[in-house]
Amino acid sequence: MAIYMASDYSLNTLGAKLCLEAAGNLVKTAIQPIENCSQVRLADYGIADGGTTQGLWQQIFDTIKKQNSGVFIEAIFSDLSSNDFNALGQTSSFLMQDDQNLVVSMVPRSFYEPVCPPNSLDFGFSSTAMHWLSKLPKHLTYHTHINACEQGEDKAIFQAQSQLDWTTILLARAKELKSGGQIVSANLSTDGKGRYLGNNQVDLNMHDVLHQIWKQMQIEGLIKPEEYVDATFQNYYRTEAEFSACLEDSQSEVYQAGLRLGDIQTILIPCPYRSQYEEDGDTEKFAQGLTQTIRSWSEHTFRNAFTNRSHEDVLDIVNQFYARFTARVRENPSQFSMDYSHTHLRIYKE
Repeated sequence: MAIYMASDYSLNTLGAKLCLEAAGNLVKTAIQPIENCSQVRLADYGIADGGTTQGLWQQIFDTIKKQNSGVFIEAIFSDLSSNDFNALGQTSSFLMQDDQNLVVSMVPRSFYEPVCPPNSLDFGFSSTAMHWLSKLPKHLTYHTHINACEQGEDKAIFQAQSQLDWTTILLARAKELKSGGQIVSANLSTDGKGRYLGNNQVDLNMHDVLHQIWKQMQIEGLIKPEEYVDATFQNYYRTEAEFSACLEDSQSEVYQAGLRLGDIQTILIPCPYRSQYEEDGDTEKFAQGLTQTIRSWSEHTFRNAFTNRSHEDVLDIVNQFYARFTARVRENPSQFSMDYSHTHLRIYKE
């Protein structure tokens, strides 16, 4: 499955920006040991267009410069080849400006693969990206997202793929990190109360609503049965235990590769669009804003469900799908939100 983020991704993901800002203290802790260095290599995995992390990276650069006089910094910004690298290039140029001691490189490669040379990375960061799996374990025939389903065989299959993928991601980072190097990962997750993205257990479950609309369009004959099934999200929201297990088990490949868990915390970030609606009462603004933020990361899943239709036909169906979601929010705004359950980890290499 091709995965991409919509154009203007950062403009439509205010919640993601709040989530990475909440990881700021772990970032400060992770870069504090970088001192008295002449060269430093940094990396961001799954950066999209770079807009949400631009301020954070500027702070990181400034801090490292203060701790390391005259240091040369290389920052590697990576994402899939389908990413909007034109927009990322503009962000990178802004960050470099006229700084002759800072170079930003863009790498069109997945975080499941090597991004940096071995034993060369001082600090790595990733936010709201590693819930995407390397492959879809199976198509669901009764829902569009596995985390909205009850425990069962399918849940176990997705969980197993998720754990295999998390191990693969960490082993790749273990090869890249220097001894003493650190990574901060801020990931979408499932918290101890069972809450996850769009499911705060108070408002309507966002993933249930998306599925209900998609299913209704199949019932109406607008999409085919196989197209309904093919819109299965290729992601999984891990729990704290699922994140930390291989980092604490001395027998695991990850632990044997030298990675250790420094800190872990899970937080719930309130939906900024809902918060704004509660302040200004602007229903239309809320309905449009919530739809756009959801569309920015979900559209490719629904588009990829169509293989034998014209571009115009696909666009019309997808537009109808999101228009129906907007209408539901407009009709009942007090029951909609997209809170973020986020787990932040600071990982270091011995």
